[in-house]
Order: sequence, then C-alpha cells, then structure tokens
Amino acid sequence: MRQLPIFLNLSGRTVVLVGEGEAADAKARLIGRAGGRVVPAWEAGATIAFVALDKGAEAVAADLRARGLLVNVVDRPDLCDFTTPAIVDRAPVTIAVGTGGASAGLAKAVRQRIEALLPARLGALAAALHVARGAMKARWPAAADRRRAIDAAL
Repeated sequence: MRQLPIFLNLSGRTVVLVGEGEAADAKARLIGRAGGRVVPAWEAGATIAFVALDKGAEAVAADLRARGLLVNVVDRPDLCDFTTPAIVDRAPVTIAVGTGGASAGLAKAVRQRIEALLPARLGALAAALHVARGAMKARWPAAADRRRAIDAAL
C-alpha cells in the first residue's frame, strides 16, 4: 500500500480549488457533495487544495503546500500529496477505489463493477443498523457476540 485511504469530513470546511473547466467543475461538485465550501485561492482555515491548471500548476501547488495545505493536482500524481478515488456512493456507505494516480480508468472500471454488485438500498440498511445499535448492544452486550450476530444476519 503506497497511500493511506482515509475519509475526510469536509462538512463546513474551506477547500481551495484553483482552476477552470471540466476537471475543476468535477472537483467542485465532489467538494460540494461532501459539504465543503469552495474558494478560488488560499484562505485562512482552508483544509485541502485542488489545482486544475494546464499551466502553472507546479508553482500554485508549491505555494499552497507552503501554506500548510495538502494538495491534489488533477492528472498529475507526481505533484499530489493525495489522490481522489473513484467513489461508490450508497450513503452512508462509501467505497473508494484508488490506484494512487496510476490509472483513473482502471479505478472507474472497478467502481462500475462494484456498483453493479451492490444494491441501491445498501445505504438504507446501514442507516437501519445504526438506528438499531442501542438495541443490539442491549441484546448482545459483548462486542464479539454482536459481531457474530451481525455477521450471521448479513
């Protein structure tokens, strides 16, 4: 494993997005879906940054990195502190497929296969399990017993 997969809570957080065009628009949609607030330049309190520029990306990325931000430069994995995966969204279940920037096309193909396997209502099941947590803890106080019950049910 060459990268640490994490799920970052962007709700209400500021995310720098430098660039225009299709790639920048896609990143803006992604940030918005995650609850982030997009700004076009560094701002105090910014969490991470995306750079979607054909020219000057290296300098912009270096400036943002010098301000303490982790930076993703679209289609330039050699300039990235992090990459964005292909996403299967069955909220609250989220599955990320990453290749470390090696091949976005491969990540997309794997995502599509996973999407075909998983029911659209998977998120509803996850939400129901969350609601039932208290009842499950009461019925099976030991964590190992709860895990076995859930494993058997699923």
